[in-house]
Amino acid sequence: MKLKLLVQTQELVSYPASDRGPATINHMLNCIDMSQPPEARMTENIGYKVKESELTKYWNSSMDKVIEVVCRRIAHTKAGKAMLIGEIVDTVAPVK
Repeated sequence: MKLKLLVQTQELVSYPASDRGPATINHMLNCIDMSQPPEARMTENIGYKVKESELTKYWNSSMDKVIEVVCRRIAHTKAGKAMLIGEIVDTVAPVK
């Protein structure tokens, strides 16, 4: 599934080590769905987990841009927020 997302903010989310695994840091882009038609958009903000291979290209350079993401899976955080897992295939400046 391909989605067009407007990047609003970025944040580092860290998780402490536990009996289920080591400490981790996730690089998250918080986005708004810009898919067409507007009636088909998700109504809540959605997070995209930036992969290690995408960090240098997209971290600190995607703010206020539209990214196109191929979504492989939708996960949910402990707080219940949706998080996309996939890959970024394109970045464009938003149309104003």
